Amino acid sequence: MDLDLKLSKRRENRTRAPTACQTCRLRKTRCDNARPICSYCASQAVECIYPETSPHPTQTSFESSNHEILQRLGHITSLLEDTKQDGSSNASPNRSVRGSFFEFNTQNSSPLADPSPSHSQNNRGSTTGIEDRVGDHDPLTLYAANSAEYVLRWPIYNKVVTDAEKNVRSFLLDSLDSQSQSTPPPRQLGIGSSLDDIPFLCRKYNQLVHPRNPILDADKLERYARDVTIQGLGWDAPSCQVLLACALACCTSIFIPLSEIPADLDRMPGPPPTDASIELAEAYFHAAKQRLGSLQASPTDIQCFLLAGSYHRYLMRPLQGWFCFQQASCRLEVRLRSMCREQWIADVDYNNLESRLYWSCIQAERESQSELPLWGSGLENLGYTTQLPLIPRSTDTSPADIMDEDNSNGSRSQSGSTSTAEQKGWRFYISTIVSRRTSNDMLIDLWRSGEQHWLSNVKNVVDKTTEAVNVTNSWYSIPTLFYWCFIEEHFAMACSLIESRYQISRDSLPPPTPENQDLEFLVYGRHLVCLEKMYRPIIYVAVHYHTLPYHVQNNHPVSQQVFDHAQKALDTYAILIPNLWHHFRHQWIWNIMRSTFGAAIQIIAAVLSRLQNGGAGWCLVPPHNWPALIRMSIRTLKAWSGEQGDLDIMRITLERMYQGTCLLAGVRSDM
Repeated sequence: MDLDLKLSKRRENRTRAPTACQTCRLRKTRCDNARPICSYCASQAVECIYPETSPHPTQTSFESSNHEILQRLGHITSLLEDTKQDGSSNASPNRSVRGSFFEFNTQNSSPLADPSPSHSQNNRGSTTGIEDRVGDHDPLTLYAANSAEYVLRWPIYNKVVTDAEKNVRSFLLDSLDSQSQSTPPPRQLGIGSSLDDIPFLCRKYNQLVHPRNPILDADKLERYARDVTIQGLGWDAPSCQVLLACALACCTSIFIPLSEIPADLDRMPGPPPTDASIELAEAYFHAAKQRLGSLQASPTDIQCFLLAGSYHRYLMRPLQGWFCFQQASCRLEVRLRSMCREQWIADVDYNNLESRLYWSCIQAERESQSELPLWGSGLENLGYTTQLPLIPRSTDTSPADIMDEDNSNGSRSQSGSTSTAEQKGWRFYISTIVSRRTSNDMLIDLWRSGEQHWLSNVKNVVDKTTEAVNVTNSWYSIPTLFYWCFIEEHFAMACSLIESRYQISRDSLPPPTPENQDLEFLVYGRHLVCLEKMYRPIIYVAVHYHTLPYHVQNNHPVSQQVFDHAQKALDTYAILIPNLWHHFRHQWIWNIMRSTFGAAIQIIAAVLSRLQNGGAGWCLVPPHNWPALIRMSIRTLKAWSGEQGDLDIMRITLERMYQGTCLLAGVRSDM
């Protein structure tokens, strides 16, 4: 009690320390605080001013300053409110990059429910900040055209899709927080038997992986493999390239597609067993990843990052693959900027290597951007070249191979087959670049105006869809003609198309050869996936046709064209889903899974539209086996969902939509 009393008295006796005069404060000396003048000021005969007696700004001046600040804040607030009322809040430079990327989707999500003038405005994003990079290749529009998440916002799904599912912007990005961050450490690659397997795995890479994506020099890779076997693994780019090639070889296998799709889809066999070893592939990749940090900007270094990105895509890690592709693009830009333009075109062989790297980076970014809402590196705006790399007629044998003691007659025969496989890979490589660029341009043109424009300009949508489908079919016939077709006039047409658009000499085009089933299967699958994207606008118009004015619905020629295209789209989806079920591992497998989801939900849209119209008037006819098609798409997602979390979310969403549709249609789901 006495202690508390003493403490309370001490608190009561505390006073504020005296303040020194201004002169002593400036000198930083102790002031004796004598009043009215301290001893120092008296001795120096200077004016002694204490803070409490010094002249202060009047309260009026403070009030005027505060009033001016409040007026400015009020003016800013009124500007923001006016901007919001005018429907142009998307031009605000203060919005986040993540929000701006999906603003196009949000504004056009339900034009039927909210036909306000703001929805008909140009929704290409802000004119400030990062959106200044939007040009002919608009990543915002491209993502909207390819993403299945955007389709879920269509009003036709109101009865089977929850509000939370409609607000999904990206299944992959939204699922990142829920994914487990702890992964088991890969097996350490030991010296010994694993090194002895490297030459075999590099040959397997050249036979199975290289033809699908010929970004390496096959002969150099085999020489690097022999050096590693003799001298051991180093910490340089060649050793890293060898390890990445081994990792890719371990996770791929020979694939033989089905010759015929059975009538009963529920009894359709699954993909064939594979000899791929993901565990061993991860061990090789882990060893290669330890060497990626020391790479610079040489062609071999850039190839390593491209290989690493391809490996991540093989294992359905699209974001990690994107990071590697960005590294490759940035390093290639550094390399190209270090040279003058004359060096770019001086040496044909040297330029062909740089051109191959350039187009590989562009192609990798475009393939990823079609399903990821991310900005590219800007490499295509560098102004490097518009000419595709030349297709080599043959693979010359290097002096090192000639001096090699293993270069017997049998190995020469094997080298010849490798050369043939590389030429096939080059044809496939060129065709995928051409087709991807063409399809992206058409998709951006179709989707730039949004759904409100589609519904108010149906004839324009029909014309653009007709053109897009015709161009897609013509372009995707080119790789088929490269490999398997013998119709000379069609091959000549394909050659002339490539000559006119991409400045490739017809003499450099090799004749077609009827071989290699897995490449044929990939070309066919890419064709179906591209058509699935092209048909989405016409499906949107068809399933919402009952909401259009009567004079539009009574326009028989236009209506007939709309539903002819939409029915062809449904027929395409009925072919696409079974073909994507019987599939194998490759670097586009994640895109394939998203496409089967997109095809399935569009079939559901056709079913819901028919239920809504009661089968009267202009109406879509879903495939007769639509429940089996949806179930097969669900099985496809389930088979691969263990490797990527967003696929499992897509599967759950599709299951819920399917069960809700079956309930409305009075059909057993049989899940």
